[in-house]
Amino acid sequence: MKKLATIILALFVVHPALADAPAPLSPELKAFLARPDQENAYVGMMMRQWQISVPSCPSPQIKNIAVLVDHTPTFDKSGLPVSGQWRVIGYAEGCNESRIFNMYYGFSPDGKMTRIALLPGTTRADLTLQRDSLMYAMMGMAKLTPKGCKDIHFTDTKFIGYGKANPQAMSGREKRSWTEKWTIRTCGVTGVVSMRFVPDATGTTILTDASKTRQISP
Repeated sequence: MKKLATIILALFVVHPALADAPAPLSPELKAFLARPDQENAYVGMMMRQWQISVPSCPSPQIKNIAVLVDHTPTFDKSGLPVSGQWRVIGYAEGCNESRIFNMYYGFSPDGKMTRIALLPGTTRADLTLQRDSLMYAMMGMAKLTPKGCKDIHFTDTKFIGYGKANPQAMSGREKRSWTEKWTIRTCGVTGVVSMRFVPDATGTTILTDASKTRQISP
């Protein structure tokens, strides 16, 4: 674990692929995320999600750790964050497979820090939109899902591209529509669901079409 900690500390960056990051990684945030308890939290999450996504490959390598800061954090005198919002993003490889894993850090209204595992992959949906999208994704997977199946895993997401902007979209939010492909495994059956997100004046409309869902090898 000590060796891994050294590697992770050296690799903390705002990744070039995340060029829209509104704030750089501060020394305080870098030091906080290098703490053993935080390292155990996000590395453990990545390993658990890997085991779900690629169950045939038990020992992946974490190739990189990136941090995307959404709202600049502030810290108390002991170096603990008291506000802000950011994501820790891990790039893992093994057995000719690769995955991207995401953990959200934020603060509840009572000031408590929260850590939440987000969907794997490159989805542009934020925490709330991801939660709202799960039902629609399962609707898109309905024709492939075995009857009565309760063993459901979202194993990957892939951002495809942006569409036209809606000038009437909610202020402060993404105004462009965008499309993604979500990979879902249900009781041994794996499918790729097309997801479309359309911002409007009240939020984001989520669209999917079960006829476009394709089955792939697990």
